[in-house]
Amino acid sequence: MKKGEATRRNIIQKSAVIFNQKGYITTTMNDIIQETNIQKGGIYRHFKDKEQLMHEAFQFSAETMRHHLMASVSQHEKAEKKLLALVETFLQLSEGKPMIGGCPIFNAAVEMDDLEGSTLLPLIDEAMEMLIHWVEKIIAEGISQRDLKQSVQPYDTAVYIVSTLEGGLVLGKLKQDGQVTNIIKNQLIHYISMMNERQ
Repeated sequence: MKKGEATRRNIIQKSAVIFNQKGYITTTMNDIIQETNIQKGGIYRHFKDKEQLMHEAFQFSAETMRHHLMASVSQHEKAEKKLLALVETFLQLSEGKPMIGGCPIFNAAVEMDDLEGSTLLPLIDEAMEMLIHWVEKIIAEGISQRDLKQSVQPYDTAVYIVSTLEGGLVLGKLKQDGQVTNIIKNQLIHYISMMNERQ
C-alpha cells in the first residue's frame, strides 16, 4: 500500500471511531485533526469536504461490523446456530467489539433520519437493508434445508431479530448494567429455538 493510500485509510479508520461515538454532525474537523494528527490541508488533500469523509467513514464502519458478524456466523452450518452466533456477536457491540460506540448503522440512522436532504441517509438505509436481507437469507436457507419450520416468515423474522438487537443495544447503553443485554439475548435465544424444525 502506497503512503498516500495508507494515510487516507488511517484518516477513514480514525474518523469512523469518532463519528460513531460523537455523531456525524457534532464531530468537527478539529476533532479529526486531533485524532489523526494530520492538519486540515492534509485531510482535504484526500477528501474534498467533511461530507465525503463522513460517507467513507460510515461505509468503513458498516463494513467492519458486517465482516465481524459474517466471520462469526460462517463458522456454523445450521441456520439455528448461525442465528445464535449472530445474536451473541451483535450484542458484543455493547462491549466495543469490533468498534466503540455501538451499531454504526443504527447510530447514524437516529442522527440523520429527520435531517432533510441528508446525503448520508441513503447509505444508511442501504446498509440496514443489507443487514436485514443477509439475516433473511440465513433464515430462508434454514427453511429450505428443513432446519427451521416451514411456517417461519424469513423477512418478517429478520426484521424482528435485527430490530430487537438494535433496541437491546440502546437500552443496554442507557441502563449500563448488562442486565438488559442479557434479557434480550436470552429472549432471542428462546425465540430462535422455537423456530427449530425439531420443536
